[in-house]
Amino acid sequence: MAAKKTMATKDLMDFENVVGFNEKLKASFEENARQIIATALLICLLAGAVAYWVVSSRTSAQAAQNILNQALSTMSAPAQTEAEQTAALSTAIAALSHAIESYGSTSAGQAALFYRAQCRSRQKDYNEAITDYMNFLECSGSMVDQLQPFALENIGYAHEAQGNSEEALNWYEKAVQAGRDAARIGIARMHEAAGSEELACEQYQKYLANENTGNREFVEMKVGDVCR
Repeated sequence: MAAKKTMATKDLMDFENVVGFNEKLKASFEENARQIIATALLICLLAGAVAYWVVSSRTSAQAAQNILNQALSTMSAPAQTEAEQTAALSTAIAALSHAIESYGSTSAGQAALFYRAQCRSRQKDYNEAITDYMNFLECSGSMVDQLQPFALENIGYAHEAQGNSEEALNWYEKAVQAGRDAARIGIARMHEAAGSEELACEQYQKYLANENTGNREFVEMKVGDVCR
């Protein structure tokens, strides 16, 4: 009887162990299930976020491009009077500012910095123009690569308009180094203004050596005046 009682007690203990193990296994499975579900939800959320970002990015890029196109049309529209031109530039600046503030991370938003600088330069607001050009040069991307030489040259123009000949010369030289050969005219103009006709002549002639340049008639006339 004692043996049977011992066996029964042992069987009961084994049964309790099995039940305890099963409960632990069930609890572990439920915990893992919660983690798996949570992980799955996280993956779904991330996938949704990525999809939203892609769609949102495309939407933002298109919105910025539409604003830029409209601003460029306003900038290039013929103006009958100076007042009309001033109004057009102000309208373009407002649109470009919206593109910069709302979509500054897009290519069109970055390009808006360049064109706002052009508008401000045409308004003779040279300090703000230089600031926009400098901010534009800090951006990156294909649009920046294409417009960079023009930005460098235009910074030279802004400094020249302010009477900062040394700064203007510096930026014209940077523009030439970046591939903007037309900036040689600015370099020549700075040398000519400083009385260095030999250096000015050299730049005018280098400019004419490139067969694909414009303003040839003007530069040829300058060569006739400066190169003796």
